[in-house]
Amino acid sequence: MLRNVIVEARTEYEIFFLLTAYLESVRYCDKLNLLPEDITRLPCSGIDDVRARLERLDAGLRATQQGEYQVRSNSIVRESVDVLHASLDRLQQLSFPANVA
Repeated sequence: MLRNVIVEARTEYEIFFLLTAYLESVRYCDKLNLLPEDITRLPCSGIDDVRARLERLDAGLRATQQGEYQVRSNSIVRESVDVLHASLDRLQQLSFPANVA
C-alpha cells in the first residue's frame, strides 16, 4: 500500500516524507535489528542515498542463506527493497520528466 502512495507522489518532499515515516516505523518495530542501521538511519540525504540503500539491500537479498531466521529477515528486506525501489523510481521520474511533444 505504501508503495502505491509513493508511486503517486507529486513532489520529492512527499516521497521523502513517506520514506522517512516508513524507515522510522521499521526502526521502532524491528526489535531484532534485522535491517542494518545504515539502511534505517535518518535522514535520507537525497536520491544517491536512496540508491545506495537499495543497492545494499538488494545485494543482501540475493545472498543465499537458509533457515527460519533468514526467511523472516528476507521478508523485511524484500518489503524494504520494494519501498526503496518505488521511492528511487519516483524520484528519478520527478528529476527527469518525460518530454511531452
